[in-house]
Amino acid sequence: MRNFVLCLCGLVLLTCSPKDTNEQPEAFETLTYTLMEKNDTSKVVYRQNYAMDEEGKVISEDYTNFLFPQHSRVSYFEYNSKGQVVKEVRDGRVHKSILWTNNVAEVLDAQDEKIAEFMFDGDMLSSYRTHLNTSHERHITFIYDSNKNIVSLNVDGETRIEYLDYDTSKRNPLNLIKSIGILRIDYKPFFTNIFSVEKVYPFEGDDYSVPMSFYDYRYIFDSEQRVFQIEDDKSAIYISQFEYR
Repeated sequence: MRNFVLCLCGLVLLTCSPKDTNEQPEAFETLTYTLMEKNDTSKVVYRQNYAMDEEGKVISEDYTNFLFPQHSRVSYFEYNSKGQVVKEVRDGRVHKSILWTNNVAEVLDAQDEKIAEFMFDGDMLSSYRTHLNTSHERHITFIYDSNKNIVSLNVDGETRIEYLDYDTSKRNPLNLIKSIGILRIDYKPFFTNIFSVEKVYPFEGDDYSVPMSFYDYRYIFDSEQRVFQIEDDKSAIYISQFEYR
């Protein structure tokens, strides 16, 4: 059996049953996400500080890039009366805007050009299209299990990735930024819990091929049994770290 969970400071992980999916998750005022080098954790690549309101919606993101400081930025987010994100503002200007029509969200760039479209089923993201009007346009569909966890990802009609061995007692830390999820889709904000294995299907490119691959994810928890660090075989040289307040 794969080694899934590392216990912080040698503590044995306490046995517990999965949380009720209807239970309200714990709210935080801030979440700090840090990406650092695995071989030298003093070398920080970037850090993101998220501030939340009393309802758990992200109101600001302070991104610091330690390798390329010129790419550092601060974003502020605005919401409509339904709690749906409608604007990302940087340097006093609208960086992205979102138009909602029922369960469909259209994302526009600073020039008011549509760059992505997201389709929801209730509070769950069912599919989305990105890089619209380019040669890199992609259509991605999510398949969920009964715990609202994404078990597979279909790209342009084909299953490309599966997510295996969920721990439903542990929340995915980046699920805390779900309110701005359509603007930070690469961070997996719509994954409710943590998983131990990412199965990537073979891929054939123009002049290369990628075999079937299995990437293990390993977790360390803080004293409150929340995810503190994530190390995975896919990124290989990096470690993600989380702090909550």
